[in-house]
Amino acid sequence: MRWFFIALFTLIFSYSHTVLASDSETLSNDTEDKLTKAGDHFMSLLLKGKTELAYKDLLLAVGGDSERLQNQATEVAAFMLKVREQLGSPIAYDLITTDNIKTHFYKQKYLLKFDNAAIVWEINYYQPRNSWTLVDVAYNTDIDALFDD
Repeated sequence: MRWFFIALFTLIFSYSHTVLASDSETLSNDTEDKLTKAGDHFMSLLLKGKTELAYKDLLLAVGGDSERLQNQATEVAAFMLKVREQLGSPIAYDLITTDNIKTHFYKQKYLLKFDNAAIVWEINYYQPRNSWTLVDVAYNTDIDALFDD
């Protein structure tokens, strides 16, 4: 009988540990919703030509290295002015993929669409403790990289 209780206790403990571990290794719906809302707001401001405000609002929503990212915002705003001169105004944006590494990192890839081109925007977040922080915002035009080989 003693072995039965030991086996039962071991089974219950291992099950609860597995459940708790798997829960802590995935993003909650609330977290994903919060980060999606922040990313969507960022992209909606880019769409309107408000690049520096997009960065500012994203930093307010999730935090991050504000000095470095505000400097980046100034550079990206100048780049986006040149893009608008060459391609016109963007017509839409779309969240095309998300990915995470457990609950440590979260990445969003958006497509900023123009009539004749598209720019891929990647927003990366990191969770060092109990809250998320903005790590980086990057853009590229490598559409081929979006396709699985």
